[in-house]
Amino acid sequence: MTDKHSLSLSMRELMPLVIEQLANGQSVSLTVKGVSMHPFLENGRDSIIMTAVGDRTPRVGDLYMFRRADGSYAMHRIYAVNDDGSLEFVGDNQLLLERVEQNALVAYVSKVVRNGKTIDCDKGYWRQRMTRRMNFRQRHPGTVRRLASVKWWYVTAPLKHPVKAMKWAGRRLGGRKE
Repeated sequence: MTDKHSLSLSMRELMPLVIEQLANGQSVSLTVKGVSMHPFLENGRDSIIMTAVGDRTPRVGDLYMFRRADGSYAMHRIYAVNDDGSLEFVGDNQLLLERVEQNALVAYVSKVVRNGKTIDCDKGYWRQRMTRRMNFRQRHPGTVRRLASVKWWYVTAPLKHPVKAMKWAGRRLGGRKE
């Protein structure tokens, strides 16, 4: 159900309007859809506030909206800035990197709105956490791959099925076999 002040459009319909607003110097707010940025951005819960790219220098950990070669749009985090000026993007919940040229950048995500509270992406704890996360991923790609393969059941099992979880953990850690 939508309220009388909301409108649902596809990204193909929406992006020309967003680009026009950004060109006029205005910021644009969109609700996050999808799970590629989980756990930091939640589908339907969080909103992003985008501003024009301008002469901003992209840095590792920044969030940008960009246009892919096939014409679709995505919002991901910068994983690396290459020597040739191209950027490598990755979603927080993804393993594959996407190489994007700087001219494909549409907007910079300057703020996140979560539960009515605005978080500045350039300052404080949020910025440090995102930069540390990308630096860790660069230094330990195998660890990130292994962590991503862990099933959600094993994370929530201690709460839902404590006896099963303890038996499983005992077997996995080399304990007694049943």
